[in-house]
Amino acid sequence: MRLRSILFFLLVLTLILSACGGDDASRTATKGNSLLAVSFEEAGSWEEARLPADSDTPDSVLAISDGRYQIDHQAGRSSSFAWGTGGEAYQNVIIEVETEQISSENDNLYGVLCRLSSDDRGRWSGYALLISGDGHYGIAEFSNNSLNFLLAWHQSDEIKQGRAKNTIRAVCVDDYFAIYANGKFLGEVKNDQYPDAGQVGLIAGITKENAASIAFDNLAVFEGAISKK
Repeated sequence: MRLRSILFFLLVLTLILSACGGDDASRTATKGNSLLAVSFEEAGSWEEARLPADSDTPDSVLAISDGRYQIDHQAGRSSSFAWGTGGEAYQNVIIEVETEQISSENDNLYGVLCRLSSDDRGRWSGYALLISGDGHYGIAEFSNNSLNFLLAWHQSDEIKQGRAKNTIRAVCVDDYFAIYANGKFLGEVKNDQYPDAGQVGLIAGITKENAASIAFDNLAVFEGAISKK
């Protein structure tokens, strides 16, 4: 697996009025054939790194341990995040993954990335579908290695807060993106900035001078299709 350097940037909250959250999804997402299934039982099944690589006390550690994929990230003077990728390039997908917050700070973010790709200058783009330890969710454009929120943070009782387990379902089909937690619809947005296929990623971030530890397990990627209600 190709290993890349992971950069950390401020979390940029740009609100887009066309985004929406609500009680019901406007479209029905349907799973097709399985494209990828990762149980994280074997080293090398997802990107692993210690960054900076030459540091005795790295800011971030991405590792497969005890049958799970864990992101440990320490933020410095600014809010920041780390992510790891795997698999092939996919376009229209439904992604499901089990998560567990291990760290105590709830002002964080974690979740799934889709359509990730990088240019020749190492700038990554795609989409992020996220929840937080204090029960919020959002959908962001991953642009130039920063997060620009298309669906701003909203609170939901469906998200288990703190040191808890949540199952995330992310729909990335055509120009439609939706996030679910524990089987319940949270929010959706339409955006056509990045229509091309890209990698799947897992992400965790935290506010300045705090630490995040998030574990991921049983990642599944399916072909995705949608229909209007």
